[in-house]
Amino acid sequence: MKTTVRRSGSAAAQQHVGAIGEAPGRVAAPAPGRVAAPLQPRRTQAQRRAQAEQRLLDAALEIVARTGSVRMTLAQVGEAAGYSRGLAAHRFGSKAGLLRALAAHINARFVAQIPAASANLSGLAVIRRNIRVYFERTDRTWTTTRALLVMMTEGFMEGSAMRGDLAEYNRAALAALEKHIRIGIAAGEGRADVDPVTMPVILLGAMRGVMLQWLLDGDIDLLRVRDRMLELVDRTLAR
Repeated sequence: MKTTVRRSGSAAAQQHVGAIGEAPGRVAAPAPGRVAAPLQPRRTQAQRRAQAEQRLLDAALEIVARTGSVRMTLAQVGEAAGYSRGLAAHRFGSKAGLLRALAAHINARFVAQIPAASANLSGLAVIRRNIRVYFERTDRTWTTTRALLVMMTEGFMEGSAMRGDLAEYNRAALAALEKHIRIGIAAGEGRADVDPVTMPVILLGAMRGVMLQWLLDGDIDLLRVRDRMLELVDRTLAR
């Protein structure tokens, strides 16, 4: 009489391991000499939301820099970011809300270019640093600058919904320059007869005006302009 040998459950499982590489309900051990990749923690809802908002703003920035904000739609931004057509409207509420957030996003990108070693400067050192950062940015497509200049141009057109927000953005930039000019004067490094309210208007207008010309005519040497502006600061602001 032939005897039938029943395989144990462990033997059956061992055969299954050989077939697909892992036992049911278990993670296969790494092959000899190979280190298992660490498991990545799942992102929280807040992290996913922040990433989605970042991608939407980056997409809007590219669109505005290329074709302006007037023709841009929220659905277009959602699709360009790789999401649904309705996500931008859900996140920002309206096109005006998106553009308001985009202005803050542009400012954050500029601040991110500031070297950590110079983050705690004050007075005229900040004015000089900002001039250097403005003309030495690593984004060689100048997407951020293009988008801001386009938005400002569209902002003063009749009926523009962006005018108030962009005016506020501009006032904040002027106030930051004024603050450090006043600090420089108080510290004795700046000339006492300098007008701390008017000089920021001149400096910011010159910087943006140069960039507008350069975007139209790439033959302008930005580094030479940077050096002349630094000399201008030393001659007109410093003691």
